[in-house]
Amino acid sequence: MLNLKICPRCKGGVVLDRDHWGWYEQCIQCGYLHDLPNIAEVELSLAQEAKRKVSGLRKRGKG
Repeated sequence: MLNLKICPRCKGGVVLDRDHWGWYEQCIQCGYLHDLPNIAEVELSLAQEAKRKVSGLRKRGKG
């Protein structure tokens, strides 16, 4: 997938690709490389954060 004009360094075109280590974006003009987070890891951290918020509300007696 090619995204035009989103490179933070040169505003060039960025391609989305993946390798053995996961997904990344790379600029086709300047070579800027940005590793993307794993979706499963992001979802897990969001679930853990929501769980902490709920348990915090219960301790205060608001839930």
